[in-house]
Amino acid sequence: MPQRKPLDLNLLRVFAVVCRTESFSKAAEELDLTQSSVSNAITRLKARVGEALFVRVGRGVKPTAAALNLYWHLAGPLAEIEQLVAGLEAFDPKLSQRTFTVYANDTIIELLQAAAEEYLSEMRVEIIFKEAPVQEQDFLKDLQTEKVDLAIDVSKPQEAGFDVAQILQERIVCVARRQHPRIQGSLSFEQYFAEKHIIFNLRRFNLKVVDMLTTQVLPERKVYCEQSSLLSMIATAAKSDALAIVTESYAREYAELFKLQVFEPPFETKPLNIYMLWSKRLAQNPANVWLRQTLVSLLQGQHRQGKKKPA
Repeated sequence: MPQRKPLDLNLLRVFAVVCRTESFSKAAEELDLTQSSVSNAITRLKARVGEALFVRVGRGVKPTAAALNLYWHLAGPLAEIEQLVAGLEAFDPKLSQRTFTVYANDTIIELLQAAAEEYLSEMRVEIIFKEAPVQEQDFLKDLQTEKVDLAIDVSKPQEAGFDVAQILQERIVCVARRQHPRIQGSLSFEQYFAEKHIIFNLRRFNLKVVDMLTTQVLPERKVYCEQSSLLSMIATAAKSDALAIVTESYAREYAELFKLQVFEPPFETKPLNIYMLWSKRLAQNPANVWLRQTLVSLLQGQHRQGKKKPA
């Protein structure tokens, strides 16, 4: 019986880059290969593993479930080898040229954007903040495939492939416009559930945001609209009779500008925990370690300053 040829490990490197970039042309550019060489490598690997690896979507490609599973097992070891060979252990933000991508909601982006830009002004490092996908599966996939370097979010996944650290706690409040026809000066349980509500359109790990904030079983709220941005929620509350639940720091920042009343929720609430999430494969990566430490320092500094502002 003929012996099977050893696997060409170069195929795995090409596969990992195509999976991360979701593009044969971008992978070819990154690897300094022709696009036909990349396509040939993926065809050879497909034949070896016996599974379809990518499907065409528009001008790019999307990894299949089999490809994501393979990438999940390969990305860590490949990254460790690259770091060893390239000497990335010596990452120096003052000398290295690097662009990081971070998922966060609009509250965190507003806290961090200007502070990060100022901090990095004399470095060759750039941090790009993007709003996280609403859908959990897209959010996790982008972390798994390292399309983003880390995320700052209000919940933490249960999957073993991620590391998580709690970095902040926020209180929540309820806002209503100052000229509200029925709510003035105080907010009762009955009043709260009698009104329509602006719902934060985010579901993480089988929980809505409101489920993360209370242990009580609450009556169903009447929906006025759904928004994926806290700033949009505040702006909508200012122009309607609908109520919104937002973070205290955001309400403090915008209550005067949008002419809002701010109330304690008329039911028992828990603090809203803010987490930093990243792939376990990057746990010891020096560049990612630096990014995490930098963002925590900037975020906590900005949060302390925000608390000092008058209500």
